[in-house]
Amino acid sequence: MATNHFTHTDYFSASLTRYADLAHLRTNTSSAIFSVYTAGVSIECMFRAYITKYTKEFDAKHDLEKLFIKSLLGSKFDIKQKEQLTIAVKKANQIWANDMRYASEKRMKRLIAHKNIRAGLHDVNKYIERYFKEIFEATDLIIAKGHEKWT
Repeated sequence: MATNHFTHTDYFSASLTRYADLAHLRTNTSSAIFSVYTAGVSIECMFRAYITKYTKEFDAKHDLEKLFIKSLLGSKFDIKQKEQLTIAVKKANQIWANDMRYASEKRMKRLIAHKNIRAGLHDVNKYIERYFKEIFEATDLIIAKGHEKWT
C-alpha cells in the first residue's frame, strides 16, 4: 500500500470528523469499544495535525503522551491549562491503545474486569462506566483545546 502524505489540515479535519463520529457512537452502548477507539484516534489526529504543521517528520507510533509532547500543543497554554491537558492526555493514554480496533467487546470487558479486580472494585459495570467517562472527558478537553489554538 502506498504511503499517503497527509497535511496538517488533513489531520485536523480528520480529528474533528472522528470527534463527530464519536458523538454518534457514544449514544449507542453496543458501540462502546469502538467509541473508545474512535476517541483515541481523534486525539491522535489532533496531535498529528500540530506535529505536521511544524515539521515534516512522521512517527508511526501511537503513544498519545509522546505525540502530545511532540505536538507542542501544551506550549500554547498557560501553566494551569497545560497541566489540565497533560492530565487528560495521561488518562487517555492509559485507556486507549491503537490495537483496540482488533479487540472484541468480550475481550475488552475481560481486560476491564481484570483492572477492576486489581483496583479492588466489586461492581464491574460501575468501573466500565467510569472507564468510558474518563476517556470521553479527556477527549472533549483535548479536542476543544486543540481546536481553540488552531490557526
